Amino acid sequence: MITIIGAGKVGSAAAFNILRYRISDVVLIDIFENLAKGEALDMMQTAPAIEFDGKIVGTSDFSAMKDSEIVILTAGEARKPGMTRIDLMNKNAAIVKSVVKEIVKYAPDCKLMVVTNPVDIMTYVAYKESGFERNRVFGMGNILDTLRFRSYIATELNVSREDVRALVIGEHGDSMVPLVEYASVSGIPITKLLKEEQIEKIVNLTVSSGADVIKLKGSTTYAPAATIAIMADAILRGRNRVMSVSTVLQGEYGFSDVSIGVPVVLGRNGIERILELKLMPKTKKFFEKSVLTIKEAIKKLG
Repeated sequence: MITIIGAGKVGSAAAFNILRYRISDVVLIDIFENLAKGEALDMMQTAPAIEFDGKIVGTSDFSAMKDSEIVILTAGEARKPGMTRIDLMNKNAAIVKSVVKEIVKYAPDCKLMVVTNPVDIMTYVAYKESGFERNRVFGMGNILDTLRFRSYIATELNVSREDVRALVIGEHGDSMVPLVEYASVSGIPITKLLKEEQIEKIVNLTVSSGADVIKLKGSTTYAPAATIAIMADAILRGRNRVMSVSTVLQGEYGFSDVSIGVPVVLGRNGIERILELKLMPKTKKFFEKSVLTIKEAIKKLG
């Protein structure tokens, strides 16, 4: 069973994706009980049309998450136009701390997936507050950024998105680092297919893409919800997918006591292992800057 805490747009859309792809039954928890119940009822009525038999329960009762294999935390204030993810930090840290106490009480053996922004900092808060092993606490991080990176590469080359492979590391925010040197199309490095100015445009679009959507429609929904379902599928089915997620470093890449996006193997135990890549000097410098950005923010936590 999967529990999603937060029945807003992202949480509800994620719940629907998990059901429609037959990944798991879902408990949807929100302090606004009618919202959670209404979303659950709406999804249940959709089941005959898209033929899923999974169960969905909406509630405000945290005890309903008991024995969940995965708890997904989406609760928190959403980023508004003109607001950075860091601006959200202290407000959402308080929410995360209070919810994690409930998670520890009712689902102490779960894998805890953090989606609440700023996700790297909230992952760090959840890790410290929960006392869980670090493989069991991780943030959505750069998987969403990677999907955006892949989409822009495919658009620029007019090729199928399925054939594009790429990674983004670092902060899920303005200091993220799209790994140009590791991006390819069916094994062909994009540096062989695109001019430098084209690559620079793609990188800039990737970095600004979340803010671009928020500016246009107020919030991001479908892409983060799809990302959550991809991660849940990798864990529950033990698929050992290679993805860049926010995780607490303990010496990897030369850093400790910070949660940041790095490539990992995501499987049944959560983070099965962290993959340390050899970065080009320029990329390494950008990544170090990204880590320091998160470290400085953590110091300012109220």
